[in-house]
Order: sequence, then C-alpha cells, then structure tokens
Amino acid sequence: MISSFDTKIIVDELNNEYEIPGMKVDKVYKIGDEIRIKLYGRGRRDLILKPGEAVYVTQYPKQAPQRPSGFAMQLRKYLSGLRIMKISQLGFDRIVKLSFGLFGEKEDLIKFHVIVELFGNGNLILADDDLSIIGVLQSKVWSTRSLKARELYEPPPQMLSPFDVDAEDILDGTSEIVKLLATKLNMGGMYAEEVCLRAGIDKHDPNPDPKLVKKGLEVLVGLAPSPAIVGGSIVPFDLLVHKGRERKPFSTLNNAADEIYGKHEMEQIAKKEVSKQQKHLSKLERILASQEKTVSQYEKKGQLAHHKGELIFSNYQLVDTLLSTLHDAVKGIGWDAVKERLANADNAAARTVRSLDPKNGTITVVLDSDEVVLDIRKNINDNAQSYYETSKKMRHKIEGATKAMEMTRAKMERALKDDVEVKEVKKKVRKKKEWYERYRWFYTSDGHLVVGGRDARTNETIVKRYLKESDLHVHADITGAPQVIIKDAGDATDETIKEAGIFAVSFSKAWKMSISSLDAYWVLPEQVTKDAPSGEFLGKGAFFIKGKKNYLHKLPVEVAIGIYKGKIMCGPLEAISKNCERHVQIVPGQMSKEQTGKRLMKIFEWDDVNDIVQALPSGTCNIVMQ
Repeated sequence: MISSFDTKIIVDELNNEYEIPGMKVDKVYKIGDEIRIKLYGRGRRDLILKPGEAVYVTQYPKQAPQRPSGFAMQLRKYLSGLRIMKISQLGFDRIVKLSFGLFGEKEDLIKFHVIVELFGNGNLILADDDLSIIGVLQSKVWSTRSLKARELYEPPPQMLSPFDVDAEDILDGTSEIVKLLATKLNMGGMYAEEVCLRAGIDKHDPNPDPKLVKKGLEVLVGLAPSPAIVGGSIVPFDLLVHKGRERKPFSTLNNAADEIYGKHEMEQIAKKEVSKQQKHLSKLERILASQEKTVSQYEKKGQLAHHKGELIFSNYQLVDTLLSTLHDAVKGIGWDAVKERLANADNAAARTVRSLDPKNGTITVVLDSDEVVLDIRKNINDNAQSYYETSKKMRHKIEGATKAMEMTRAKMERALKDDVEVKEVKKKVRKKKEWYERYRWFYTSDGHLVVGGRDARTNETIVKRYLKESDLHVHADITGAPQVIIKDAGDATDETIKEAGIFAVSFSKAWKMSISSLDAYWVLPEQVTKDAPSGEFLGKGAFFIKGKKNYLHKLPVEVAIGIYKGKIMCGPLEAISKNCERHVQIVPGQMSKEQTGKRLMKIFEWDDVNDIVQALPSGTCNIVMQ
C-alpha cells in the first residue's frame, strides 16, 4: 500500500519531472477500479488515478471500454478541454488533489477538483472550486464526514507531519516510540522503524531521548530519493530496514508504481487472455477431433454401403431367387411358417439366410462372408440402389463435415495468432520530446531554432526561462500574439528574422481574424522586461519593450506544415519547403483544425492526428496543396 512519503514524492514528480500541470484533458475512461485521463499539450500522457492504490503516469495503458461508464461520462462532462492547473498532496496524508481549469491573462481560473483518496479502500471525488461534491465514485457516510453529492468535501482529521513536528509533541512516556511514530505521524510501521534505526534508539522504548528522535526524523525527511521496488512494494528511499533485501531501482517512483500497478496488472490481464485463448483452443481441438472421427465414420459407412451394393449384383441369381421366393412365401403362409421351413431346410439358399425381421420386412443374408440386409418387398435392383444411395449420402455428409473441419482449423489458426500476441506485455513508447516541442517551434531555412509560446503561461516561460543574451525577441504588432525567440541569433540573417516574424504574425489572433498581412518587430533580449510603466498592468505572458522596435512590415499570415526529422513542423513556407521533403501550405479558411488535421494525417500518412492539430494555428484553415 502506498505511504504518505510515496504520495509526496509522486506528486512532486508529476509536477516537476512529468510536468503534468498545463496539460489538457482529452478523454477520461473508467477501466475496472481505476480512472485513466488522456492528456495532451506537451506530447501525450496517460494519467492513472487508482483509488486506494496510487496516482501515476503509465506506459501500459489498458484497453479502454467500448462503452464508457456513467461516472466516466460525468468526469468527461466537467473536465474535457480543461487543463490540469495544479497537483497537490493534502497535508501529509494519502490524498491527492488535482485542480482543473483554464489559463487567464491576469490569473488562472480553477473550475473543478478531483480528489483521490489512497487510504483504505480508496475513493475518488469530483468537486467544484468551492469543494462542493458533484460526483463520487463511492458514496459513504461516517460519523465525522460524509461523501455524497451536493455536500462539501471534508478530508479525514489531519495527522501530524514529520516535516514540521517537534519530537517532544508525540512522546507520552508510556507507548513504544515505534507505535507513536507509526500512528501519530501517519508514517506506518516501516518508516517508524527506519527513524528508530537512523536515531540509534530502541523501537520499544517508551521514553527515548527527544533529541535522538528529532535527529532520526530529520535524517529520514532529508533522504535523497532512490526509487525502487522491494518485496513487491514501491519505496522512495534506500532504507536501512531493507538492508540485505533485493532492490529493483527505477528512475522515478512513478515508474516503479507503473511497474507494480501498470505492467503487473497488464501481465495478469495477458495471462487471463492466454488462459482464455488456451481454453478456446482446447475446445476447438476437441471439436476438430470429433469432426475427424465423424468423417472417418462416414467414409467407412459409405464404403461399406457401396461394397454391399456391389455384393448384391455379384450374387445376382442367388439374391434374386431369394427375394422372389421369400416374398411369395411370406405372402402365402406368413413369417412364422417361413421361418420354420427355413430352419428345417438344408440347401444353399436356406443356409444363406442369417435372420428374419418381420417388423421391417427384411432378411439378413451372408454374401461372400459379409452380412447384407435385404427388403423382400423390393426387387434386387431397388435393394442394391438403397445401398448406393446410402453411399452417396455419406459422400455429401463427408463434404459438409470437411468444410466444417476447415472452418475449425481456420479458427484454430486465428486463436494461435491471438495467443502469441497477448503473451508479451509491451510498453507504450512515447517519442522522446525535445524541450522546445512543448511550445510552438520551427527551424529557419538556414537552420536557426525559433520557439514561440502557445498561451499566456508558456509565453511567460519562453521569455523568463529561455530568452538568453545571444537570442533575439520577435513579436507581432498586435495583442494576442506569441512571444517568439530566435535561439543563438548572433549570425541571424534578415531572412531568418523575417521568417520568425511570419511565424509570430501567423500564430497571432490575426489568423482567426483572417487578416492577410501584419507587421511584426524584433528587439534585443535586454529590451524585454516585466516592469510595466507606471499605471499599467502586465498580465501573465505579457511583457514591456524598452527602446526602439525594429519593424518588419506587411508579413503574410500563412504557414506550411511538413515532417522534419520524424516530427511535425509548422512555420513559414520558405523554411518548411527548405527543411521538409514533403509539405503542404496552410492559409486561414473554413475547415476546423480537426478536419484539417484528419486530411493532413492522410496526406502525410501520420498516425496521430493530435500531433498535427497541435502544430496548426488557432482557427479555421484551408489547405493549399504543394
């Protein structure tokens, strides 16, 4: 079971290592006991919310159900299209809160929260910004709190945290220190024992030195993360309590959690599928064996019937005499008298008859050591024909049974193929993203990297984190435009700067307004500041330009899109045509981004339409074939 320490580190990793905040919700699925949120914005991520177990990013997404559950549809209704704004741990408890909303020019807007409780049997709660519950996975009522729709979410009573507690506050002089640490600090037995080991104190001591307890706590909370799986559980640190035990290390605790909850569960599903396929295959093998046996029986029966027909004709005189004589005798004196006379007769014909069947009007005779049943009401030709008809029927049955066998063999081949496919659980590999792929980007015709923001938040990041002294800053002469930088622009030509300007105007709101051309300008990095003139306010993503602006006049609002080194790249026509072997020109038009993306997906034979849609300007488009 996940601990409070595990929760804290996984939340830190989701915020920093995986950069989940800022990503947008695509779809939400409920698969068994877990919620899967498909995210996009900086590549693709599959975030798993597993109540009572863990929250983590998976590389082993399970097959989504064909029909989403009611709870999944409720989550989609409220969360689709929103961004994850923040991921936090409530206190030092095993509770993770994900906040969803939108970026704003002045401040971000939080609209909803998803709260995942990881203790006990777990739960998942959808609430509005005031924490009024909209939906809950499992409605529950306790004496201290209630998880029901339209009530305010109240977490369990908060426990003390080892990060800010005074050791003397937890000692009572009677209880064992290990029990106090485990319960009062919500640490659990493993970490309580670790504190005792690090402090060098007896875990059963009810009255240890507070200074040593404090030392043990400080060492524990100061440990550097060293994620691993030990004994089937994820652990964030290299602990003394695990000394001598086998550790399987991971780069992040998220990856370790994905190994336990993602890969392991996929393997269990795969094993069930293999078992299911094997049972299905065994059933098909039994069916095939039965069909083969039936065909063999049909063949024998058909061959025997044909043989008996031939026997009748090869003993023509004998059979014909028997049939006519017995037919007349039965008609004259009856079956019983005929039977008596045959028993007393001593001639070849009488010895040929083995038995009589008055009920069916037949006799059984022995012809060349084989028994043949004859109907005395029929002549010799009709008796022979009956056997030939039986042989013919067997041939038809063999044809039908043979087709059924072919169908069974085909099903077995498909089952064998399916069986091979489910034996190996494969990791869903995401293409490695360069840092600039989180933003808008392209390479100029002479090889300079140009990067621009996607929204207010990334505009802010572009300038504050990535604008260096060696770069140039470019901006369209209109509000609602990306902050654009040309990296390592010391040798940038006029053509490079012009291409960056076209990029800036094309990804501005001029595209939505169907403006055909627009001015842009460029400045040096030191001219870009967050210090607004007196009386003015600069919202998120906005900056003030000091000094002279170098204008680029009447730049066309148009782009091209193509594939550059295995990545979708969108930018000025000149740059894209120079860098991409195959490209398409895009101008403002009537088609939605989604429609445009689907058409370009076919043109480029690309497998993910989202890669294309994210590269396009905001607004409707037209495709100009090149």
